[in-house]
Amino acid sequence: MNVQSGRVNERSFSRGSAAGRGSGPAPPRPSRAPSPVDRGVRTVLREPTPGGARKGEKRLQIVFVLLAHNAASLVARVARTLTATGHRMVIHYDAKVPEAEFNALKASLAALGDRVRFARRVRVGWGEWSVVQATLNAVEAVAEAGWAPDYVYLMSAMDYPIRSAAELDAFLERNRGDEFIESVPSDTVKWVKSGPQRERYQYRWPFNWRERPLLTDRLFRLQRRLGLKRRFVADMVPHLGSQWWVLTWPTLQAVMEIARRPDVLAFFRTTLVPDELFFQTLVRQVVPDHRIINCPLTLYQFTDYGYPVVYHADHLDYLTRQRFFMARKLSSHDMALRDLLDPYWRGERRAKPFIDEDVGLRSTEYDDWRLAHRDGPPNRPLAGGGERGWAANRRVAKPCFAVVGTSTAELGFAHRVLSRAANVRLHGQLFHPAAIEFADRASAFASYGEADVEMRNMSGVDFLTDVVRAEPERSTGFLLRAEQGGSVAEELAGRPDVRLAQLGGDPLVAFSEALGGPHPALGAPFDPAALDEMPAEAAAHRFRVFLKAFHSQGGAADRRFKAAVDARPKGWAQKFDPRRIGPDWLSRLETCLGVRIDITPEALEAERVAAVEDFRARRRGVIDLLVRGGIDPVVFDVLGQGGGPGGGQGGGQGGGEVSNALALL
Repeated sequence: MNVQSGRVNERSFSRGSAAGRGSGPAPPRPSRAPSPVDRGVRTVLREPTPGGARKGEKRLQIVFVLLAHNAASLVARVARTLTATGHRMVIHYDAKVPEAEFNALKASLAALGDRVRFARRVRVGWGEWSVVQATLNAVEAVAEAGWAPDYVYLMSAMDYPIRSAAELDAFLERNRGDEFIESVPSDTVKWVKSGPQRERYQYRWPFNWRERPLLTDRLFRLQRRLGLKRRFVADMVPHLGSQWWVLTWPTLQAVMEIARRPDVLAFFRTTLVPDELFFQTLVRQVVPDHRIINCPLTLYQFTDYGYPVVYHADHLDYLTRQRFFMARKLSSHDMALRDLLDPYWRGERRAKPFIDEDVGLRSTEYDDWRLAHRDGPPNRPLAGGGERGWAANRRVAKPCFAVVGTSTAELGFAHRVLSRAANVRLHGQLFHPAAIEFADRASAFASYGEADVEMRNMSGVDFLTDVVRAEPERSTGFLLRAEQGGSVAEELAGRPDVRLAQLGGDPLVAFSEALGGPHPALGAPFDPAALDEMPAEAAAHRFRVFLKAFHSQGGAADRRFKAAVDARPKGWAQKFDPRRIGPDWLSRLETCLGVRIDITPEALEAERVAAVEDFRARRRGVIDLLVRGGIDPVVFDVLGQGGGPGGGQGGGQGGGEVSNALALL
């Protein structure tokens, strides 16, 4: 079962729930002072007088309710930004987050004083009642604070303003009393793009669909087979819509009263994705249809596959042209976009104005661009496009090289040499299993954080494409251990536009790292004393298993390298041995990778000597340990000083030595 929320294109319903825009005459309105929208007046958003209200008038009060699951630094930033203009905020921080992190967040916002309150925390799960409960707890916190705002604006930490605070205040002042919430009748409007819609409330959903998908699916099918449909809450009509809304305080107070009814709680607690059903239905119980503006004030967009569009810094102009006041989701790693939007919120820069009656109308820019670039821009690959992530007829269109090796120690030597190359952004082990090693030890790059290994692993080639594209001017280089990155090494072999340097590998150096557990980080020191603490016989057994795997990887590496040589211009794929540096070693490396390395022969020799001493220390420690464990010393004589994959110029020893060593074992 696939559960994805769709969205009615643009604002199909303006006011009321029965008729869509252009579907017939609007129902007669009761006698009241008409808003600019009702009168059809083309009121253009404009800055109000300084201070946000005319002299003698009370300024419109907004409380932002922020729901957050993690990312304390983002929560703190949003809180400081929105409260700096005189507004208040209530934060619900997921109870799954440790208490220490929550306390640190509260301490970081203590300077904001009474402008920020925290709601009673609950553990929140996607698609569960807990999302609604967190929202209700935040609304209760508003009441407990004694605040009586004109409006409550529901948002998340991934949201950010794209217009000024003064524009938002003025818009709500002109339309005071209207409720801004997407609320469409579920029985007559197809709102969910794929997956169940009416089934969300016709059947019971006691389990979290994401955490227990098989059990949830089986229970759903069983209920459907047994005809266990249930009636909706008496006197209510189910409505669906976006979770994000802007509602008046009196309306929320009335909704809270209904929410306390046992029958209401019992019903909605077992619905699927109730955050898109609960408020959208209950608001119809307390507000006349003509007061409901059927759209959110926060821009959100979804792909054809039901996934949210994530905005980055290059979306700035697009966002500030949209007829909304906030946007979601902003990339959690792209602080540059938030920096660029801050002047808009403060009123120092102006977003494109729009008339009040067009609020919430989505432009077709995104869909038009997406359709025009469905196969990717010219000469650049579309991430995830085609049968392969990097189809053979697509190019990254930017200089890129990879250095492949069997140990971090050998790659570290190459990194130290290449760090002297001009006009190169040199990353470390981009596919390290524990953390992404960005250039200059950056904690984030290309909208990925160093801890985003799961996101990276979803598609290594797409991740690599993003990293290469994110460097606007310089060449991009990175290190790759043979075991890292899944299919990335195979993909690189077939890429004619990626230069490749393969280092001759020493199995004993690689084994010294394998004994330590996970792959070491770039630059991590080697401690020979650690080998003395390991059981020798267990280490010998591990070495036998390791050498077989090393030999197999060496054969695969040789096949990939041959394919790489055939696919590239001459000289773009070469082998190098850091132990044996001949007179042409540096010039070959520069030619291979397309870089200019500013290093003297003396400095290069010093780097080589330091690396060789490190390799020898590792080999001595490993050999002593393995001999104590019963390995015949002749094995190490056979392996000699190399033993890595492939021969060729500067390529270390061939696979034959490893085969002979395996025969002796």
